Amino acid sequence: MRVSLCDAPGASIIPRMITGKRTTRSWISNLAAVLIVLSAACLTAQAKWPPAPPLERPSQRDVGLLPPSIGAEAGGDGLWHVTFRYTPADRVESVSLAGSFNGWNPHAEPMSVSQAGSAWSYTTLLGPGKYMYKFVLNGNRWVHDPLNSEKVDDNHNGFNSVLVLGRLAAMNTSNGKLGDEKINAVGLLHNPKLPLYFQPLWADRMLLRYRALAHDAAHVWVAIKGAGLTEMHLATEDPLFATWEALVRLPENLSARNGPRQITYTFVLADRNKRVGDPHTYNVQIDASHVFQTPNWAKNAIWYQIMPERFRNGTVDNDPDPVRPWTSEWFTPSPWEERDGQTFYKWFVFFRHYGGDFQGIEEKLAYLKELGVNAIYFNPIFQAPTHHKYDADSYMHVDEHFGIVGDYDEIVAREDLNDPATWQWTMSDQVFLHFLKKAHALGFHVIIDGVFNHVGRNHPAFQDVKKNGPASKYADWFDIISWKPFKYRGWAGHDSLPVFKKSNDGLASDAVKQHIFNVTRRWMDPDGDGDPRDGIDGWRLDVPNEIPAPFWVEWRELVKSINPDAYITGEIWDRADTWLDGKHFDAVMNYAFARAAVAWICHRDKKIKPSEIDRRLAKLRLAYPTAATYVLQNLIDSHDTDRLVSMVLNTDRAYDKLNRVQDSNPNYNNAKPGPEEYRRARLVVLLQMTYVGAPMVYYGDEVGMWGADDPTCRKPMLWEDLQPYEKPEDNFVMKDHLDFYRRAIALRNAHSALRTGEFQTLLTDDEQDMWVFARTNDSEFLVVVLNASDRSREVVVPKPDNAAGSWKVVFGGADALQGVDGELKVRVPPIAGVVLYSAREP
Repeated sequence: MRVSLCDAPGASIIPRMITGKRTTRSWISNLAAVLIVLSAACLTAQAKWPPAPPLERPSQRDVGLLPPSIGAEAGGDGLWHVTFRYTPADRVESVSLAGSFNGWNPHAEPMSVSQAGSAWSYTTLLGPGKYMYKFVLNGNRWVHDPLNSEKVDDNHNGFNSVLVLGRLAAMNTSNGKLGDEKINAVGLLHNPKLPLYFQPLWADRMLLRYRALAHDAAHVWVAIKGAGLTEMHLATEDPLFATWEALVRLPENLSARNGPRQITYTFVLADRNKRVGDPHTYNVQIDASHVFQTPNWAKNAIWYQIMPERFRNGTVDNDPDPVRPWTSEWFTPSPWEERDGQTFYKWFVFFRHYGGDFQGIEEKLAYLKELGVNAIYFNPIFQAPTHHKYDADSYMHVDEHFGIVGDYDEIVAREDLNDPATWQWTMSDQVFLHFLKKAHALGFHVIIDGVFNHVGRNHPAFQDVKKNGPASKYADWFDIISWKPFKYRGWAGHDSLPVFKKSNDGLASDAVKQHIFNVTRRWMDPDGDGDPRDGIDGWRLDVPNEIPAPFWVEWRELVKSINPDAYITGEIWDRADTWLDGKHFDAVMNYAFARAAVAWICHRDKKIKPSEIDRRLAKLRLAYPTAATYVLQNLIDSHDTDRLVSMVLNTDRAYDKLNRVQDSNPNYNNAKPGPEEYRRARLVVLLQMTYVGAPMVYYGDEVGMWGADDPTCRKPMLWEDLQPYEKPEDNFVMKDHLDFYRRAIALRNAHSALRTGEFQTLLTDDEQDMWVFARTNDSEFLVVVLNASDRSREVVVPKPDNAAGSWKVVFGGADALQGVDGELKVRVPPIAGVVLYSAREP
């Protein structure tokens, strides 16, 4: 709704429910708001611009405390010229600067070396804010700033250095005070380049957010030139900042229905009789063709991750040699594994094969259907020597041990990597395509791992480079350090994974780019008829942040041109704002959700409070576009972490830390967890199935599988029809655990509000360790009550508005609902959850 200050509705001063607590402005502020409405002239954007006197911009002089490695000079318009300096301990060939300000692109900002040849520097333009950064040595060694004591965990056994620019660096709490008629410009922020602050939703609708200091302004409006003012509501508030939000509908004269339109806007703030404007005026272009949309099916997805080699052996005819018995005890070596002096962790466990294949996966599609999942993510499926297949010999062919052995070498010998007209289909490729057809017929969507940053040493292009050196037609594909002696860069320093050479715009070789584009077309539309229904439904991208972002912009355009309904998700471990802008990915693997869930439910001495998980996830919901939020892959564990129930057993560790027995933590407890650990794991799963975003189950979690990070998180799947396994007292399908997964997944499938509905926090009770939230849509209202304490709890929840009088328990026991009398009184067992349902009144 658009209003001018003269006709703002009186309802705007009514306190609204914010994160479960009634937030009431003082009566002075409410009265002042009424006075503003009554006394202000009938001000519209057309009559006067700007609509209120702009505040002065904050001083640029106070940049805050900087580490000795960083200098800053005022650059105008509230920005600073920031110079980063680094002196390596040893001689290096190159140093570049990568950070949150450039999408962690290790090639975007190369540093210059001093004449003395030791100190490197780079100057960039930055505004006020908090940034993370690293120095990249020789293109592949990432190090934090040794002269900056401010650092945070990088989730990869290292640290990101932290730089905070501006006066806000010294502030932990707001000094704002309602009713003092003062608005502090230092806290004001709006950046239309970030989805946190600006999201075009349609040709005539956009979501705007604005940041101010907490309890500094009583009211905020967005003023659009030519369209009047829209009042914003308080979305979140913490000790330092308040975030205001408004859904703006543009009038017909500003709508982009008939083509792109330029929109000019600013913000107006009020406190008692004080009314001021933002120091800045903003200009954006609305283009209906560029509105970020994600596939509807992905909003309803319940993902299941499969490592094909470890899921099910459907035929022994394609087994590698040697192959381990599927039911063998994990830590007991096979006769051939110790003959050359190797030990379990050095290195025979990493070279094991168990014979999993697509025949086995197809055989178990009925099991997945009964479990309730409807989308499958496969770890790499292409030809490669290892069990994990991240060291591809080819992107063009499915691994022959996943299909039918016999024709791979013959077909590859006739193919030209640069000419897709020469590419053929192997028998194993046909097995996968047959699987796809059957999976699609059963209602599954299927995505595969795209590992486009590196290949394996056996890849024919790399073999040609090794053989022919600079004369190879693939010489520009790889990041060669020297030809004599032959040295090259491998992913994370691994010689077995040679990386493609990069440029500022993506991949340095156009031939590599075209090869990947042709591979993309091949698997998305196998018969090339323009109908993608015979192909995969999307991609999960491995380490995509290691390829400069412009490549992914072009690649996304290709993917969406083949299949507009295709899904793209990236392996991004940190905040992914820059990747979820409608130009790169649809989603990411939501490790931020996993960290928060584990920290609340799984930890003991270091557990966070319900109010903290609520705050963290609310911040994440604000940061990402709504279109992305509903399709995020809400995983808890994966092939790159310890398993969920083992996280609970090895409690109070940072997520994905100290979980590798062979190096980071020899004392990690790899034993099978006990009943309490499984109860806590189930509560995590209930949160997964009721929260915003698409939950993802890692194969075997549902039957009780456990273990440390790689390699033990990659055991072969437990199947009831293969029992007894060796060490049967531990290795068996836990039917009660599997039943819980089935019921929790069925709950999500039965209620559309849990998949695509709105989210509202109703209560965070830190003393009782309880979190209560609602999921709603036009037809139903669900209340989720989670108890992470080890005691039975009772909680009283105000009855949500617009819900019908009839409430029932749909998960957690029929006697959980104790009373409905304007309030919901709920009893929840320890380490458990209850879900209530009511039809929504029209």
